[in-house]
Amino acid sequence: MKKTCVFALSLVILCTGCSTAWVSTLDSILAAAGPALINILQIAAIANGRPVNAELAAKVNADAALIKTLAGDFAKTSAASGPGACQQLQSAIGAYQADQQLVLQLAQVSDPNTQTKITLLANLVAGTVQAITAVIPSCQSASSKQSFEAAPPYSVSTFTDHYNSLLIAHTGNIAVDAATPKLKLFRHSKLARSMTLGFLQ
Repeated sequence: MKKTCVFALSLVILCTGCSTAWVSTLDSILAAAGPALINILQIAAIANGRPVNAELAAKVNADAALIKTLAGDFAKTSAASGPGACQQLQSAIGAYQADQQLVLQLAQVSDPNTQTKITLLANLVAGTVQAITAVIPSCQSASSKQSFEAAPPYSVSTFTDHYNSLLIAHTGNIAVDAATPKLKLFRHSKLARSMTLGFLQ
């Protein structure tokens, strides 16, 4: 499933390689992937009976926000300034990927079922973010850009639905199973969900 998701994401970004559509796509995934990573920290904290690592959670949010800012700025840069901006963006991506690894290292619990849940969720997040950031078209030379017609469309719902299904799967750990339904990701903002009386999720 992870490979399929990565492949689909790679195709859709390549399809939008000659435009700035990749920026909004990247933003939408990071908007879901950041909270998803922090949820993993929360699950580990609940399972271990400890407070959430607030410092790492803040770093995840900050690094995701930096990527979004740099991606938006880079999409507006000239060809001459592109290489430097690309290097900054790739550096920010590297920091965010390091955050992912650190979350997985710190999210160690003794309960094997909860640990399996954490690993599956972390792999899903790593796969989707990697698939997008690895093919940012503005980091490629114009001659290397490719265009694909009828590439499969990507929707944030693909990621959130899969993530939520893994999230709420029962582990047998009473505290974890009671908390995870409250950590579900949503495809729309809280305001949009309220205005539609919950019709939008």
